[in-house]
Amino acid sequence: MWNSKVGRKKQKEKYEESKREKGSSFSEFFNMFFGETEKSIPKEDKHIPIKGENIETEINVKLEDAYYGLEKKISLRTVKGQMKTFAVKVPEGIRNGEKIRLLGQGKQGINGGKNGDLFIKINIENNKKFKLQGSDILTNVYISPWEAALGKNINIDSIEENFTLNIPAGTQSGEQIVIPNKGYKDGQGGRGNLIAKIQTVVPKKLTKQEEKLFRQLQDISTFNPRSEQKK
Repeated sequence: MWNSKVGRKKQKEKYEESKREKGSSFSEFFNMFFGETEKSIPKEDKHIPIKGENIETEINVKLEDAYYGLEKKISLRTVKGQMKTFAVKVPEGIRNGEKIRLLGQGKQGINGGKNGDLFIKINIENNKKFKLQGSDILTNVYISPWEAALGKNINIDSIEENFTLNIPAGTQSGEQIVIPNKGYKDGQGGRGNLIAKIQTVVPKKLTKQEEKLFRQLQDISTFNPRSEQKK
């Protein structure tokens, strides 16, 4: 004979078990999207110091400033929406893409944990005169056709000084002249090279005398640059 009390007891147990399973499923679903709630964190873990997250940003620095070093001020917006200004000391000779680390300037730690750090990536900007290539500096040197043909000593700039560069006779446009130890700092106490790329420039407008001389040269010269391509 069926006992109604026993039946009701079993039904109650199944119902409570079903509630626990549903509650557990909901808790797992909630934690999946929102992380553990404060109640779900074990009491013994609530007071463990947790270091704050690091923050990364980047700034542009002129080539000359990176070579000599400088102090640069940058402003960043905090997680609370406020602007905070940092004084960043860029060391002389810093490498392109290198990062500067400001200790404790990242996100705030939890439960007394240390703050995270701020990492600032340095992007070195080239300019119209100089282009950085590793520890070498590339510069364009513009000369006239007669300087290329006859050769000449000309004054050019490096990142530190002005000096005399010898252009050999017969120098071709596009040729490169390497000047040792006039480039960027290599991080080992030395310097890279200054690479002078020669660009021959033809005058857009000639005086009557210049035009006369060029026509005379054209008449007497046996040089044919197109024949060089056939060799």
